[in-house]
Amino acid sequence: MEQITACVDGPHYSKQVADLSIWAAKRLSVPLTLLHVLDKSSHQTEPELSGNLGVGSREQLLQELVELDEQRAKLAMKHGKALLSELEDDAKAKGIDDVRKLQRHGNLVETLLELEAKTRVLVLGKSGEVHQSDAKAIGSQLESVVRSLKAHTLVANGEFSVPESYLLAFDGSDISEKLVEKALSTPLLAGMTCHLVMVEDSQEKLAAFKRAAERLEAAGVNVVQAQLTGEVHRAILEYQASKHVGMIVMGAYGHSKLRQFFVGSNTTKLLVESTVPMLLIR
Repeated sequence: MEQITACVDGPHYSKQVADLSIWAAKRLSVPLTLLHVLDKSSHQTEPELSGNLGVGSREQLLQELVELDEQRAKLAMKHGKALLSELEDDAKAKGIDDVRKLQRHGNLVETLLELEAKTRVLVLGKSGEVHQSDAKAIGSQLESVVRSLKAHTLVANGEFSVPESYLLAFDGSDISEKLVEKALSTPLLAGMTCHLVMVEDSQEKLAAFKRAAERLEAAGVNVVQAQLTGEVHRAILEYQASKHVGMIVMGAYGHSKLRQFFVGSNTTKLLVESTVPMLLIR
């Protein structure tokens, strides 16, 4: 059965991720799985033992370091279980009956790839524990996750409030035409006002933009059209803030170098600076 997979790894974005995933689970009527991955590599550091230590002292220090790592691992597991239980209770209190908890040891990307076949939408925060002191940082694994998985991805960027509208970033390419198709097909966006935005002024792309708006309107979507100028990510963010749009929708990262300019660098900049959830559509 398909599910919402919500990645929770610490106090900084876990509540926002949980709230966003609860909203998504309700919209799609699918179970919610709360996932906590204990990635040893992100916490473990190699000790520097190249000084003038005797053999016995070095072995004793190594043993103490091993014991310390074991204590840290046990504490991290205990904390993760408590976090999962707390978020499970909150999800059930908010009307999600089918909530599952999953704690795994290993690499986050590898774990998500194992769950990919049954993940309909992945939800995660824009930064993890490593960057919890920097609101403008992206988690070290976020880009790898988004590039690796085929599922749509919801990224929590701050306190969650139920969105009533979304901004659909359109660039006139074939990829953005497909983005419109997928936006129409996902129940996540059903019934919401669409702010169709393009940061371009060529006549060819303007024609594609108008066709996209007509297609959305023909499907019953309330569309607000906006043609912007300036730096792509800055123009989008300023428009979103001025119109109080509740979510930004874009294509996920591209795999070809030619696509990096629009769906690569600008996606990353938006992830860094956006204060509303972002839906990255495959």
